[in-house]
Amino acid sequence: MQFQSTSVSSRAKGAATGGSATQATAGGSSRSSLFAWLALIPGGLTFLWALVHRSLLLYGDATAHLMIARRIVDSASPGLSQWGSVWLPFPHLLAAPFVLIPELWKTGAAGSIPSLATFALSVWSLHRIVWRHWGGVAADWAATVYLLNPCLLYLAAVPMTESVYLAMFVGAVDQIDRWSMARAQGAAEKWGAVWAAAVFAACGSLCRYDGWFILPFYLAMLVLASATLRQAWHAAWRFCLVTAIAPVFWFAYNQYVFHDWLAFARGPYSARQIYLNSLRDGGQRYPGDHQFWIALLYYLRTVCLNVGVPLLLAAAFGFGLYLLWLWRGRKAGRAGWLMPGGERLIPLLLTLPLPWYVWAMYSGNVPIFIPMYWPHGYYNVRYGAQLLPAVAAFSGVMLAALLARLAGQKQRRQLLAAMGVLVAASYGWMFHGLGPITYAEALYNSPNRLAMERQLATALQPRRPGERVLMFLGTYPGALADDDIPIHEVIQEANFDLWNRALQAPQELAQWVVVEDDTILSQQINRGALHQYFHAVSHFSAPTEHPVTVFRRNSE
Repeated sequence: MQFQSTSVSSRAKGAATGGSATQATAGGSSRSSLFAWLALIPGGLTFLWALVHRSLLLYGDATAHLMIARRIVDSASPGLSQWGSVWLPFPHLLAAPFVLIPELWKTGAAGSIPSLATFALSVWSLHRIVWRHWGGVAADWAATVYLLNPCLLYLAAVPMTESVYLAMFVGAVDQIDRWSMARAQGAAEKWGAVWAAAVFAACGSLCRYDGWFILPFYLAMLVLASATLRQAWHAAWRFCLVTAIAPVFWFAYNQYVFHDWLAFARGPYSARQIYLNSLRDGGQRYPGDHQFWIALLYYLRTVCLNVGVPLLLAAAFGFGLYLLWLWRGRKAGRAGWLMPGGERLIPLLLTLPLPWYVWAMYSGNVPIFIPMYWPHGYYNVRYGAQLLPAVAAFSGVMLAALLARLAGQKQRRQLLAAMGVLVAASYGWMFHGLGPITYAEALYNSPNRLAMERQLATALQPRRPGERVLMFLGTYPGALADDDIPIHEVIQEANFDLWNRALQAPQELAQWVVVEDDTILSQQINRGALHQYFHAVSHFSAPTEHPVTVFRRNSE
């Protein structure tokens, strides 16, 4: 495999110029920074397009993430309880300072700021990883493929968690790789990269539950990249000391606030409980539920929709070359206490979203609906973008391998042009129909919800400042932003004691009540008090949405 001569581990880049591997790595880091800044151009343009076209909050989850961030800093009962029991808090904490600015909160830009910043960070980390293993051309290719992907660009422009998580995921892999490089350069006692990897991993596990699954694999790679058992021990305890904070904190938080340390997994708002309730009501099982091959098919098809078939095939070919490189060089590479060349396995971490999502679908915890397969919808199709770092990196491997076999500059230029056409075909195809699949998902599922939010905002417009609204906040929180209603004047499900008292005696605590059918509020509110002290001012519905009735307290 000739392309391995372009890797940092072979010192080729330093030797070619008479410099050291350290100098070569520094040059790669500088170029990585350039690509990170370049990523903000398409990212920023996508954000501006979405802002102008009012497309930042098409995802219902985007509105909900912003609302959680807002109620952290603006609530009738501020505190830890405002984080909720299911969604992990890190993305909301990043957005919390920005939601205090009214225009950023109303438009959704408050969540776009951390999303775009972390998008650039993930480009920086990915470029560094690929540079170390396969050289500058492969790294430039991988970064370009990644930062121009239309599906990821839309996710990076809106208040969703995917961009934030990918930055933490790829950042952790980068720092583990940096630890391996530092150890190779005789700097094994400098533990900064291990601490940094642990911080990235901990933040990732406070962002999405994917991060919990990957934690032991991060640890395994740190151990394999160590030269001695002593190094492995010191790397392991440092990593575990930091990363254990995230899951332990979340268990303790759920126990303290909800009196169940697994409330996020089995509570009334958990994805699992919602699924079980649906099955009890006669709903059908998710595709792939305890059907391994169906789960694998659906997820791979979802990845195709997010990255394009030509690029995925290139990445599959590059991954095969990488495995062949591992096999042929299994006794080569740097010496390690457990196995030689363990650092060469680090890029495998980028492929872990594949087993995670296949398992998540197989276990029935995560549904993915795609338009070409039953039930022919759009739901969680954005999860295919999680494999984009691996696709970008291993398609770069294929490019590096092919270039290594070409001697003439003309042939190399022709190959680069052909690969450019491949990317253009992969990404250009995404703009047919509703557009890139992540945008199509948001667009397809938004009209009825947005119509309900607009009608709710209209119904609440006569509300005067200081008048409290009792409502379930989880469904149509965007109406509050539209009407500039501060969250501390809303009694909602995360207020707990205040919420329960308002359900029993709404006339004592609220001037407005929003009753959405088939929610906890509609089931538990004191109907006698509601009809005695309030009168209906609006009733509306939309296809696939529960009817809503807005009540206003009677004049005394």
